[in-house]
Amino acid sequence: MVVDSRFAFLLPAGVSTESAGPILCGGATVYAGLRNAGMTSGQEIGVIGIGGLGHLAIQFASRLGNRVTVFITSADKADFATQLGAHEAILVPPGGSPPLPINKLNIIINTANQALDWLGYVNYHDSNGTFVFVGIPSEPLTIPVTPLTSKQRRIMGSEIGSPAMITEMLQVVDKFGIQPMVELFPLEQANEALQRVMDNKVRYRAVLTL
Repeated sequence: MVVDSRFAFLLPAGVSTESAGPILCGGATVYAGLRNAGMTSGQEIGVIGIGGLGHLAIQFASRLGNRVTVFITSADKADFATQLGAHEAILVPPGGSPPLPINKLNIIINTANQALDWLGYVNYHDSNGTFVFVGIPSEPLTIPVTPLTSKQRRIMGSEIGSPAMITEMLQVVDKFGIQPMVELFPLEQANEALQRVMDNKVRYRAVLTL
């Protein structure tokens, strides 16, 4: 396939073609969200959700030298979160509220698509903390303003990175060995792959190979 070079990216040697698709989609989404929210290193970063976006957000945040807290909905995900680089896993049952915070966070990135107790998560932010949404909740946000103004907290959204941001991300992926979880399917099994996606059985991205 011939494409305009302005919209193509040179893959570093350490980024496989099987990983490139998910990295250039979900990876770019969470990397840009974290960077736009002010992530550098030596910070306290929270990640809501451990799915296709969340498992990459944990890797980016931890490999760049931050302490990562992940909010999970079932206890059996705690070990997986630790393997990805999380330092702490906080259990929040589906439909429940997070426990009162002990440690405050500089940035929280939401990767979930459900309506959650957003005020409960806002209270986890330190002063000047940023709450960034890359997952799109099913309902409008309902958050009181006072917890934001009293601590100068911010809420923002992020969708995708600029070409420069994506190029930077690819270098980070190569340097720190960040890997998306993918299931490989030969092209002739494309329908099977699509069905597994629709049944929510893929962990976490389906990739077709020739």
